[in-house]
Amino acid sequence: MRSSAFFWVKNSKQLKTTISFCNYWKFKNATDVSVVLNLRKVDGELVGRKLVDFSDKTVCNFSPPDDFEGSVEVEAFSAKNMRIPYAAVMGIYESPNSVAMVHSYARAYSQHEIEDKRTLSVGEESCWTLRESADVSSFAVFHNGCMGQDAQTATLAVRNGGGAEMRVDIALPALQAFETRIIEPRAHFDNLIEWLDGMPGNARLSFRLNGGFTRMLCGVRKLDDSELQVTHSNFDYSAHDTDKITEGVLRAYMRTPHVHGSFKQEIVVYPDTSKGEYVSRNQQEERSFSTGDIHKLKFTSGEGQLVAFSRKDNILPTRIVTALRLNADKGSIPAECSLGVVHHHRPKKHFSWMVVAEQFGSTLSWVDFEEVYGGCPADAEFVFKLYSENTTEVRTTSLQRSQLPANAMIGVQALFADIADAGRYCYVSVWCSYGGLMFFSTMQKKDAISIEHSF
Repeated sequence: MRSSAFFWVKNSKQLKTTISFCNYWKFKNATDVSVVLNLRKVDGELVGRKLVDFSDKTVCNFSPPDDFEGSVEVEAFSAKNMRIPYAAVMGIYESPNSVAMVHSYARAYSQHEIEDKRTLSVGEESCWTLRESADVSSFAVFHNGCMGQDAQTATLAVRNGGGAEMRVDIALPALQAFETRIIEPRAHFDNLIEWLDGMPGNARLSFRLNGGFTRMLCGVRKLDDSELQVTHSNFDYSAHDTDKITEGVLRAYMRTPHVHGSFKQEIVVYPDTSKGEYVSRNQQEERSFSTGDIHKLKFTSGEGQLVAFSRKDNILPTRIVTALRLNADKGSIPAECSLGVVHHHRPKKHFSWMVVAEQFGSTLSWVDFEEVYGGCPADAEFVFKLYSENTTEVRTTSLQRSQLPANAMIGVQALFADIADAGRYCYVSVWCSYGGLMFFSTMQKKDAISIEHSF
């Protein structure tokens, strides 16, 4: 069996990319794997392959050569069923004034998936935030699969904060196998800065790949590459159908964690929901919104928030794509973490893992979906483990919920005093006897922060 993940990588004077992952196959499911890294140029040409050896470590951190732009594909192979075809990998992008991270977004399909016709290579991707100004620009990256894709006409649509949308057809030349393509909306709309009028917008892209999953990396950068923030796209659910719940509790929830520092939280529902009329409820207000609206809830602090969602026709889509934005006081590009909602059909989850970095002051935080799972008891057991790029030794810290901070946020150094010995990027896993938590990790550089949910 095979699992994989694709990442855009760029190393320059301003930007350093690290592809980071741990041997979770072994410590989560007792599965032995062989992992291969494929480094390719933007046009898909193979530069080299590297076999990852976990005999002396549990974490791999890989950076491409200097002055390089292209892709890294992580492939894991096993004789056992690995259950999920996505490899759980992180891409970390460090600029002079920021550090940003994103989990696996794209992959190349396995041959058996292609032969069995179990692929989705017609892209209807949305949930792509646009920020445009004289010194800030947005972009998206996608990766073709193992076969060439004929020339095509893609459609790019951009929506502003008022809900108005404009579209353009883009003539895309043929894509080579494993080619990486970057789309910058400002190259296709002359008046994009004026159209957005200083507010975040949303873009969606219709296109085709051959043998590749269509999820995209979405980025916002300073034009001099001094700052970069990234997240990933998601399906345009006004075009792609999703599962729906019609009986029982017809309400879904989004909880955000407490965040350290002077960052103000903002919750966003991306506009391309399953078509319908929705209601959001939090402590402050109840508001209606519709498919096509960029629905935003702004808060004045970094304290965690709870928002409940329902649809007015009493049909609940299982996927409502949301995001947590962290807005900095000093004008850094906001962090954006693509999330979703939790409903009563979601099973419990006891085990999670996430990337952390001592030099970027990483914190761990968690949220409790007590509306669904009943609430975390004070005697719930938490078992934290630290995995390193320097040793196979795994360090453990066991605590009860009552011994952890009340605000559900803790610095990694408080859990593992010697975390600096674990390498530049390392991983923390947590097993919890209560299955209703979702975990997050952060990294911060200067005035910029990045947050990502756990695997």
